[in-house]
Amino acid sequence: MIVLRAAALALLLSLPAQAQDEKKTAVDVVQAELSICVVYYTFVRGCAIEKAEVNVASVANSNAERLRKYAFQAGQTIRMDNEAMIARQKVAVEQQQKLLEGNCENIVKLDEAYGARCKALSDNPQAILDQYLKR
Repeated sequence: MIVLRAAALALLLSLPAQAQDEKKTAVDVVQAELSICVVYYTFVRGCAIEKAEVNVASVANSNAERLRKYAFQAGQTIRMDNEAMIARQKVAVEQQQKLLEGNCENIVKLDEAYGARCKALSDNPQAILDQYLKR
């Protein structure tokens, strides 16, 4: 979503230093949420494939890919290096693997922990960014 990145970058550059820091923090938090949701949808996809739920797998894959692009763009906006973005996703993988315990029967635990927020983020990432910008 180039529009999200351009809007966030324009906003950051047009503000005084303290306000820029606050806005950068908002974009950073959204980038973290995007990373978590990329991992969430990746696990949902894997478990859906295991259960032969083709439609669920397709939607989850689409969401993961879209959010991956947004996460990368948000990271670039705040000048986050690629290694930091990858490290953030690795932490999310480790946390979510603990909930899954190696068994897709535990996908319910992931859904409870991340499902609603990731759906909201997937449906409208700009609205989530706006929530943080208003704080």
